[in-house]
Amino acid sequence: MKTKTDKLKQTIKSTILAASLAVSSLAFAGGNDQYTTDEKLRDAWLDGKIETALLVNRHLNNFKIDTDVKNNVAYLSGTVDTEIDRELAAEIAQGIKGVTSVDNDIIVKKSPVSTTDEMHMTHEHEQEKTRSFGQWYDDATTTASIKSELLINDNTSGLDVNIDTAYGVVTINGVVDTEKEKDLIIEIAENTPGVMKVENEIEVDSNS
Repeated sequence: MKTKTDKLKQTIKSTILAASLAVSSLAFAGGNDQYTTDEKLRDAWLDGKIETALLVNRHLNNFKIDTDVKNNVAYLSGTVDTEIDRELAAEIAQGIKGVTSVDNDIIVKKSPVSTTDEMHMTHEHEQEKTRSFGQWYDDATTTASIKSELLINDNTSGLDVNIDTAYGVVTINGVVDTEKEKDLIIEIAENTPGVMKVENEIEVDSNS
């Protein structure tokens, strides 16, 4: 029975992947009534949707993340490089329609910071009702990409700025030491895939 279920699961995942590569990420938001009546089939379908969403995400390495769904609860495990990646994976799983909660056991192997609070995570963990899942998914990825770039850049204080993205518009605020650093942060944000516009609310410390 397990073998049959596993084969069904893989078939579902392959079908979703093929579809996702042909259409935009909005496809992840769609429901399928035929998968709501059978519990095992529904869980396999949700698992496939999560894996596909992680696979096509430009910020994550899906091959390091394992997923499973039981009774509509998503279980994540594996390893990622940063806390940002860990949070993004959980946000994506939680955003899949039909997933009631996420048990995130992903391990961070090498993170430049220790907690999400220190990173000033301003992006909402749950998708806004006014945004489709596809838009929210893209915005969350953009936010994570910018934060990672700032954290690994020696010339920017990635922990001293707040970043949020909505409909491709990135809002950045916080305090930095110099105009040069401020300009560099904006440049990094503007050159990040998915960014339509940058709203600059960064202030330069007058005491620096």
